[in-house]
Amino acid sequence: MLVRSYTIQARGRRRGFTLIEAALTTVIVGVGCVSMLALLGAGTQANADGTELTTAMNLASNIREAMTGVAFTDPTTPTHWGAETGEGTVASYDDVDDFDGQSFSPPIDARRISLGSNYSTWKQTVKVESVRPDNLQTVMAHLTLAPELRPTSRVTVTVHNNTPIFTQSWIAAYADPSP
Repeated sequence: MLVRSYTIQARGRRRGFTLIEAALTTVIVGVGCVSMLALLGAGTQANADGTELTTAMNLASNIREAMTGVAFTDPTTPTHWGAETGEGTVASYDDVDDFDGQSFSPPIDARRISLGSNYSTWKQTVKVESVRPDNLQTVMAHLTLAPELRPTSRVTVTVHNNTPIFTQSWIAAYADPSP
């Protein structure tokens, strides 16, 4: 009888974890660590995507700012569409339609200066379309309007970094220079 009670007391004093408890704890901690690494990777990718989108939005805004202050039509040849003779560089563009069909790679800034090799994979593509001022969805032949309608154009800039990233559009309308 004495031996039996000694065995029961020895079992009750034993402390620590069993092998199954330790293995289960290791699995739970491991799953938690793997989940945290996956979350870190997803956060890093979202951050990279956000950075790329912000850059694309800024590059599109650069074109809009570069077009600020230019005439709606060329002062000497108002019915000509596109860059006129002698306007071979973006710095010489003096009206909105000069930008039609142009691509800038590397892209340009708001002062029309190339951003250089830091943006070598980026490209800005510009499209200028004549639209009806009373229905901006209707694309028309360039500068063919009824006399009572003011010429209006929709400018669309698409920014690419190997693939299209961002597109921005705005309306450019004719403003009568006479007071």
